[in-house]
This record gives sequence, structure tokens and C-alpha cells, in this order.
Amino acid sequence: MTTVWVNPVSVWVTVRDLALNGQRTQQQRVNQVSDDVYGEKTLAQYLDRAAFAQPQPGAFGNHVRNSIVGPGRWTVDLALSKVVNVTDRQILELRVEAFNLLNHFNWGNPTTNFNSGGFGRITSMAGDPRILQFGLKYGF
Repeated sequence: MTTVWVNPVSVWVTVRDLALNGQRTQQQRVNQVSDDVYGEKTLAQYLDRAAFAQPQPGAFGNHVRNSIVGPGRWTVDLALSKVVNVTDRQILELRVEAFNLLNHFNWGNPTTNFNSGGFGRITSMAGDPRILQFGLKYGF
């Protein structure tokens, strides 16, 4: 089975309380000054810093929450099983499961802290690497 995810992200201003309301400084948004918010869509520049600006002191930013689509991710998962009759009343089930079978590297979300030096960069992996699981079941 192939699974595909899309990750919505938002750009935030952290560290300072620009809205001057004393609440939740980690969730104050920036002003979006351009509709083209994406950079080169590489690991080094997924978002374009020039598309955003700090809001004026005492004001909230106009950036809409979760309006940016982060890099999608996909995996291929597979399970195979075989039932073998040992005798009339005994069975043996062999099972192999693979998660992220192709070991596809899925990009994580870009850094969305506008005050960070790594803004717009992707520095993490999303999901797990390939995982293989084997099982044996004896029924009597």
C-alpha cells in the first residue's frame, strides 16, 4: 500500500511579543507580502524569506495559518504471508512486513520561525527509514 501525506505549515514570529498582548508569543504570525512564498524548494531554501515581513508593533500579522504546503511525503508498505499446513490440525504462518519498503527519504517541514537563521531550510527527515518485520505463528 502506498501512503501519501501533505503537510500544511505556518510561518511564526517567536522570541518577541510583537502584538504586545502578552499571550502566546510562539504563535504570532508574520505579514505575508508576496503570494510566491516558496524559494527554490530545495533542502537549503524551501521557503523565501523575502515573501514575509515582521508585523508592526502592536499589530497581528496577516499570514493565514496552515496556508503553505510543506514537502509531501510518501511510503510504500508491504505485507506478505503464507500459511503452510504441517498436519491436518497444525498450521504454520510465515509473515514478512516492510514499512517504507523503498527506503525513500522524506523531507521534514522547513523551519518556520521567521527569527531563526535557518528559516526556510529543511533540517530533518519525516517518517521512519525502512523497517522490516518477520513473524512466525504456529497453530495447533
